[in-house]
Amino acid sequence: MTTARRRPAPSQTQNASSKPPPRSPSPGQAPRTAPAPVPTGAGHHDPEPAPLQIGVHHDGSTTVLRLHGELDVATAAGLHRHIAVVLNEHDPHRLLLELSELTFTDSSGLAVMVWAHQSLDRRGRQLRLYHPHPRVLRILQVTGLHTRLHITESDPKVTLFRRHLGQHRATGSPDGARAGSPVAADVPPPAQ
Repeated sequence: MTTARRRPAPSQTQNASSKPPPRSPSPGQAPRTAPAPVPTGAGHHDPEPAPLQIGVHHDGSTTVLRLHGELDVATAAGLHRHIAVVLNEHDPHRLLLELSELTFTDSSGLAVMVWAHQSLDRRGRQLRLYHPHPRVLRILQVTGLHTRLHITESDPKVTLFRRHLGQHRATGSPDGARAGSPVAADVPPPAQ
């Protein structure tokens, strides 16, 4: 018959819920270390996400919104409001979202793109996603939205807008939208 070793009862001065002191390693064993922290988020290593900036350019029946930064739950409502203003004030035949500098989007950002597509489609208008960043394009492909949303790699309006931006940045003037229209906006986080 074997007998099991009994653990000594915790002393009255020791809290029963406290952890026992760490064991020292046996001879020949390496000391145990805590596991390395695992990065959280969808591959992000930035301590603070980049705010979303929106550049606007109106050219006749086309409006170009140039997105820079990250589109997520904290910035999606701001983009939604921005697009709604553009649709109500300018009613463009075509809205181009220039996405080459949009480095991330989550489901809330995708929902804004789908909403914009549906809103424009109901008006007989068109939404185009221009030159999405490879990470954003991958998200569009994984979700299947690349088959529903119009994605384009070349558009003369965007090329003109980029040239226009470059000229104004070189001279130090604003991003080049017409007077009275929003040029660039840092989308603030939602009010709490």
